Amino acid sequence: MKLLFVAPLFIALISCSSFKNPREIKQGHLDGLKYESLKRYDAKRLGEPLKSKDPLALCHRGEFENAEKIFKEKLDKNLNNYIYWNQISTCYILKKEYNKAKNYLDLALNAAKKDEQKAVVLNNFGVVQMETKNFIEAKEYFKKSIELSKKYMTPKYNLSQIYLKHGLYGKAEDQLTELMHKNDKDIDFLNSMGHLKLMQKDYNKSLRFFEQIPQEYQSRDDVATNMAMTYYMLGKLEMAKKTLDNSDKDNGYYTSAQLEMSKKIEKQLNGGR
Repeated sequence: MKLLFVAPLFIALISCSSFKNPREIKQGHLDGLKYESLKRYDAKRLGEPLKSKDPLALCHRGEFENAEKIFKEKLDKNLNNYIYWNQISTCYILKKEYNKAKNYLDLALNAAKKDEQKAVVLNNFGVVQMETKNFIEAKEYFKKSIELSKKYMTPKYNLSQIYLKHGLYGKAEDQLTELMHKNDKDIDFLNSMGHLKLMQKDYNKSLRFFEQIPQEYQSRDDVATNMAMTYYMLGKLEMAKKTLDNSDKDNGYYTSAQLEMSKKIEKQLNGGR
């Protein structure tokens, strides 16, 4: 899932993904949420918009104690600043301390004055609900965030992931189509559309989406698993095998699925023996 976050050059959202194998997107033009989501950034891209001692940058690097000291120093000047409380909650979400994150999101929502500000906070409430498996509550937060501000892409992406997870493919496609109109090169948008078409058994269209993903990201476990399954369903067993052989294999959720698929492919390639 994706968080919206606040920094001088950014908005303030967090994004989530149903694919638990995030590899940071290094190239800005491949990232449709580059001005919204902190979790999309690797260390190199993070250094461009955020100073190295910015507390958000520190949280991104896992230096939570150092970030906490900076936040404490800024407390008196930011009691009514929703950005400040949202940033602290963002750090607790990155730290996976969700109850604390919710407490600071409450403070952020109380300090938010405009609908766009409230949309940021509500999205991040949705992320907390998503991460704690409260999918119905998460969906409602994302929908409310979208109602309050149409311009943000992150809540729409997050909502699409819930729809995908629960087989609501028509609704997922509505959200993803809108996102693709904004940026048709985003890695996660393409992967989500490819996964959607795979689930709808439109394998040729699914493959077209996966083939648009640059090769360096096709080895990402979530992408590789979906792409290999698409090749498999099209009867392209050698391509499916090659895709699995080249996968990162660093995420247990996907590697187990890859192993099962590899066994089936090997059996068919060996004539069912």
